[in-house]
Amino acid sequence: MRILIAEDDQDSRVLLQRILEKEGYQVVTAANGRLAWDLFEREEFRLVITDWMMPEIGGLELCKKIRTRKSPGYIYIILVTAKEATEDLVQAFDAGANDYVTKPYDKGELLARVRSGMRIIDLEQKLSEKNQELSDEQEKSERLLLSIFPRAIAERLKQGAEVIAEHFSEASVLFADIYNFAGLASRKTPIEVVELLNQVFSRFDQLADQFGLAKIKTIGDAYMVAGGGTTPDPDHATAVAGMALAMQQEMMQIETGAGAPLQLRIGIDSGPVVGGVIGTARLAYDLWGKTVTNAEQMKTYGLPGAIQVTSATRELLKNAFMLEERGEFYVQGEGAVITYLLTGRRDGSP
Repeated sequence: MRILIAEDDQDSRVLLQRILEKEGYQVVTAANGRLAWDLFEREEFRLVITDWMMPEIGGLELCKKIRTRKSPGYIYIILVTAKEATEDLVQAFDAGANDYVTKPYDKGELLARVRSGMRIIDLEQKLSEKNQELSDEQEKSERLLLSIFPRAIAERLKQGAEVIAEHFSEASVLFADIYNFAGLASRKTPIEVVELLNQVFSRFDQLADQFGLAKIKTIGDAYMVAGGGTTPDPDHATAVAGMALAMQQEMMQIETGAGAPLQLRIGIDSGPVVGGVIGTARLAYDLWGKTVTNAEQMKTYGLPGAIQVTSATRELLKNAFMLEERGEFYVQGEGAVITYLLTGRRDGSP
């Protein structure tokens, strides 16, 4: 380990250097505080021995400058002084010194204090490594939590919430699945099927983040996402519609080996939902209500490559998006309703 000595008295500087180098330490010396600070900024030192009284930059100021500088590891500072009054030592420790040695030097005492400093540096290094390991594990845990739950729900779970159940009066829910996925999967190996779904859903996850939406779950080849279903969002319908159009564009970029791009069936409905965390062994956040059921049916009975929406969603989108009436459609629990196909934005943007 390299030791930096800041001492303006040449005889004292040479003596310190000889004592330490004889014990196998690598020593770098500076004739004043300014030179010592310049060396400290350019090179790495973990232990500094500095005289109290020096020209340009004194020992106390050097201690303060070292403590204010961000360093890769803990710096142990030993202050050399002829002062022994209590108030002087308090001043030294307040400036950032860890220990002190009085002049004239006692070799045994000096080396003992240096060894003590080395032990503390070693302990600080081990503590820093353990803290980094804990930080890395915490980061992994948070990434895992965010991969399972929407961010807003994950934050509440981290804060210790035991029961999460909320009603959202305005939300938009999107369901999407891959048209004729069973037929496509039958011509592929299990690994190829999983790789294809991973490619598709990974792109959808990125889009959900891009549009500020919450991925709720995947079931087989079906993907569910919501706006306003974890935290209130006045633009929930616009964000969900934007993601739906972007999902169709993404499908054009995925190579399936079947000679034709994948086609999605997408269904959207807007309205009230209930959200909550269920389960004990494998917790999951989910949404319930007619809005969820309607969105799922819009998908199930939708057209390949099309986005089918309810009247409720159409009312929220009609000023900014282009929609075509599909006609009357039977929805379980609702009866005959009129549905619409979302075809794009009115301004022509993607």
